[in-house]
Amino acid sequence: MGYTVNLEGFEGQNIEARNSFWSGAKLIINGNPAPKGAKRGEMLLQRNDGRQVTAKWRPQGLGLDVPQLEVDGKGINLVAPLKWYQWLWSALPIVLVFVGALLGAVTGLVAFYLNGKIFRSQMNGALKYVLTGAVSLLAVAVYFIVALWVQGLLNG
Repeated sequence: MGYTVNLEGFEGQNIEARNSFWSGAKLIINGNPAPKGAKRGEMLLQRNDGRQVTAKWRPQGLGLDVPQLEVDGKGINLVAPLKWYQWLWSALPIVLVFVGALLGAVTGLVAFYLNGKIFRSQMNGALKYVLTGAVSLLAVAVYFIVALWVQGLLNG
């Protein structure tokens, strides 16, 4: 998912932050990945006045939410953090982790990730809760169907 970033001193530059489950957060400047900085995890950005500043990612929500971008020591939220009750509602499928070992962990974490994406979308507020509830119920159904199927294979 991409987010447009407006930074003071970088007017006229096309800056976009992309966050992916698989590859993590990336900063794209004028269509190119931000150059690496001197230290691990740092990026080197050039302002319109020619001055170079460092940028780095700061995890939010235990690393499960869209990270915060820190440029020249100043934190920039790309999106508003999820509310505590949205986290709680999104995390309901995590219960499968405690019930169903690896299969429960996979289905629960995938549902949790999808719920977070839904809450970040532009949908109507009530629809977000209905859809995330459906995702959570679907995760439970998938878990039980696959668990019964595996149990049948092992006992058959």
